[in-house]
Amino acid sequence: MTSRNRSGNTVNADVSPDWQSGSRLTRLPQQTNNIRIRDAKPSDAPELAMLMCELGYETRPVEMEARLKLILSNPSYKTFVAVMDGCICGMIGTLTYPSYEHNDPSGRILALVTSSTARRRGIGRALIATAEKDFGQRGIRRIALDTRLTREVAHKFYESLGYEQNGWRFVRQLPVSN
Repeated sequence: MTSRNRSGNTVNADVSPDWQSGSRLTRLPQQTNNIRIRDAKPSDAPELAMLMCELGYETRPVEMEARLKLILSNPSYKTFVAVMDGCICGMIGTLTYPSYEHNDPSGRILALVTSSTARRRGIGRALIATAEKDFGQRGIRRIALDTRLTREVAHKFYESLGYEQNGWRFVRQLPVSN
């Protein structure tokens, strides 16, 4: 199903949540030589919300605006977006932090996503390269990331870039306290 978004661009809305229909990213052309990576801005919140939905985290633009406001105000976090033909087609979010286990600071990739309309064009690699360069400039030499066990394509992608599996992550949701 296709429709037009607020900018008048034709969009693919077949996998959008109901609240988001009509706001999918435009299918991008195959070329990769015009990818531009830049720092995220508060005005990127609607596109970042769509990208979070592609990762499986239902996020409304207003929710992303609030998250992004906190993240962009904290110098330990960096958020980069990939732009191709004027469309945000990917993002990476990172964190630098002191470590209990090591004397030097560590880096963590918290989120990486490329729009389903723009995959297999080098965008993920460009985002990782940008994050790694930024980490290096901050004196970070050790980078970690998490990915769901079911994301086998992502596992292969990270391994192709030299990342290796070295543990398990356990998660528990705590009840809301009154």
